[in-house]
Amino acid sequence: MREPELSFRALAARLPAAPVFVPPADLWPRIAAAHAARRRRRRRWRATLAGLGLAAALAALWFAPLRADRERIDWQARAQALELELDALPGAGRAAPAAEAELARIDGALQRAYDRGARSDEVRPLWQARSELLSALLAARRQQVLPTRI
Repeated sequence: MREPELSFRALAARLPAAPVFVPPADLWPRIAAAHAARRRRRRRWRATLAGLGLAAALAALWFAPLRADRERIDWQARAQALELELDALPGAGRAAPAAEAELARIDGALQRAYDRGARSDEVRPLWQARSELLSALLAARRQQVLPTRI
C-alpha cells in the first residue's frame, strides 16, 4: 500500500500541538543591554591599554635622559684619576711650561664657574678639557725613556 505524499498541512495535522514559546516582553531589551555592556567593557579595556602604553612611552621619554647621563663619562672623576696616575709615575717632575699654563687656565675657569654656581652642562666641557690634557701629559710621560741599569 502506497502512502500519499506528505504536505506541510498533513504533517501539521499529524503532529501533536507543540507548545508555543512566548518570550518575555523584556528579552530583547536585556539582550541589547548585555551587548552594549560588552561593547563598553571592550572600549574601556582598549582605552586602559592605550593609556598604559602612553604612560610607558612617556616614562621612557622621561627617564631616557637620566639613563644617558649615567652612561656619560664622569670627566671630573677621570681627571682626578689621571692626576693621581700622573703623580704616581716614576720621575714625575713638573710638566712642560705650556702644559702647566694650560692646566692653570682650565683650573681657573673651573674655579670661576663653580664660584658663580654654573650648571653641570657648563662645567662638563672644562672637566673634559682638563681630563684630555692630563691624558696627553700622561701619555707623553710614559713615552719618555728612563735610564735603566743593566
